[in-house]
Amino acid sequence: MSLQVLTDLHQEVRRLYIAGSSVATGDLRLTRLLPQLRKLGENAPVFNRLADAVELVTEAKPEQASVKLLELGTLLHSILYTQGRTEAQGTLEDVQVTDARGVTAVPYRKMKALIEALTERGPGRLEVIRQGYEDSLFQDFRTHMPAVAALEDGYVEIAEFIHDEVIPSIGPAVIPVLHRQLNLQGGKGDARKLSLIHRLQGPANAELILKAAGEGSTEVRIAAVDILGDYPEMEEVVLEKSYERRKEIRRAALSVLSRLGTGRAADRLFEALMGKDREVAVAPIQGCFHPTLTQRILDQAEVWLADFDGSYVMTEAVEQLSVAMQCLKGKNDEAVRVFLEKLLCSPAFMVKKTTAVQQYAAQLLLDMQQPESYQFVESLYRRWGGKHISYSFQAALHCLSPEEVYDKFDPLIRRAKEQAVAKELLRTLHDLTKDEAPYLTVYREADDSSAVSWDPRWVHLFVDIDEEELVCQFVREPDTKVVDYLLKKVRVAPSQMKWRTLSLFFTLFKIGHQETPELLMQALEASVGTREFWDFYYSGREEKLALMSLLPGSYAERLEKFAHQLAYESMKQQVLELAERLKTKTSDESETGKGAEWIECIKSKMN
Repeated sequence: MSLQVLTDLHQEVRRLYIAGSSVATGDLRLTRLLPQLRKLGENAPVFNRLADAVELVTEAKPEQASVKLLELGTLLHSILYTQGRTEAQGTLEDVQVTDARGVTAVPYRKMKALIEALTERGPGRLEVIRQGYEDSLFQDFRTHMPAVAALEDGYVEIAEFIHDEVIPSIGPAVIPVLHRQLNLQGGKGDARKLSLIHRLQGPANAELILKAAGEGSTEVRIAAVDILGDYPEMEEVVLEKSYERRKEIRRAALSVLSRLGTGRAADRLFEALMGKDREVAVAPIQGCFHPTLTQRILDQAEVWLADFDGSYVMTEAVEQLSVAMQCLKGKNDEAVRVFLEKLLCSPAFMVKKTTAVQQYAAQLLLDMQQPESYQFVESLYRRWGGKHISYSFQAALHCLSPEEVYDKFDPLIRRAKEQAVAKELLRTLHDLTKDEAPYLTVYREADDSSAVSWDPRWVHLFVDIDEEELVCQFVREPDTKVVDYLLKKVRVAPSQMKWRTLSLFFTLFKIGHQETPELLMQALEASVGTREFWDFYYSGREEKLALMSLLPGSYAERLEKFAHQLAYESMKQQVLELAERLKTKTSDESETGKGAEWIECIKSKMN
């Protein structure tokens, strides 16, 4: 209680120091403290001296008040000094400091925008942070705490960029900040902090990682379990975590066991496959290449296949075999190929209910990229009456010559276009030759080993059955029959400049048809005043600009005249720029350019 009275008196004396001694005489606040001081003076005479000094201040004449107030303050400060304590509470600990190398000479005016982007909310922040990273601003220690806090940003791209690029670039200087801000009961942001602590410090924090794996929140525990995968000696802990109650923890532990790839890990993965975690175990098993694990899966799949008959619960059997197929993804063992071929040769299995599993197995054989697997898949459609013709066709492209492929599959399309087999083949051809834009082609440079070689007769087949899109994709050089077909198609409402029309024009340019520039210019001019003319900006803008760039230089003036009739100023300016570029074309310059090179040039002009 005595200390409280002294503190109150000290506050009143400071108040009078500030207000001036002229108001001290008769001060009511000081007068109220006198009874307490007199009472304390009964046990400690020094409080009577304080009470006397207070009375002298409150009763002093104005000219003496300043002296009496100073005397009171001096006595009070002396007493408070004797009541003070210098020792610290608790145990002494080392102070954590950051690396002094973080100091830079960057002015705060330049740092302000970056710090605000890290700590506030709103659009455009990622660009500011990227620029700050490129300018090495994160080496300044003033950014360290905001950067660590940004690991919890609600905008995932920012949090991931900070985690993947920014914090690692700062280095050890940020470790103390990570430790101070880490909350084991936190969310994804704290999981990122734990991951970074491990990345920057390594095994030095093994105790922290184990604590996080056992006591942290779900997100933090998942991160901790993933970190344990970097330490083979922690396999026992990971095995224990694979039996956790929470599914997310079990999934993380199984993924770590897949990385470890030991015999015990393989046993646990197979156990999970056969238990309640069947679906969770698929991805880890796909990444584990322990030989005994693959063989055990094949043995079990053989059992499931043998039981696949009318007396078995069909739905459960299909699900089991489906999971087994998924587990075999990426495994190119000879035993896997043999089993997949056996599966696709089994009449009991090749029923409608297992169609999805059949397709998955056929795709696995294609992914093996082995001559034997290609030859087997190529024969599937003959073995099962046209079934899986899509996979057979893809396999044929790898194991047969272009001429043999055409000779085998042309009759299937030409004789029965409307039948299911032909429709499936055409869909496959569309998928295999589909490009991002009509100005690209299925044909690549001669040294591109990844390109598929096609027999030139395909394009005539597509003309005969009126597959316009495939004609545009497959035509490679001028051909009277093909050119007549394309011109006939172009002349159907060319002014509408729709997607298919653009594709036709690009194809004519590709094969070097001489009348194409005039046809294109006429189509553009004819579109003036139509609905398509007013939609010019929104409908295929990139493709139309690319087409106009293929015009010879002699069309520059007509293109300028067309540009001045466009409704949107931005589009008008882009077309005018193209017209100016056309004027610079030389007579020997290629009209079509070289594939993606000239397209990228157009895109750069548009952006």
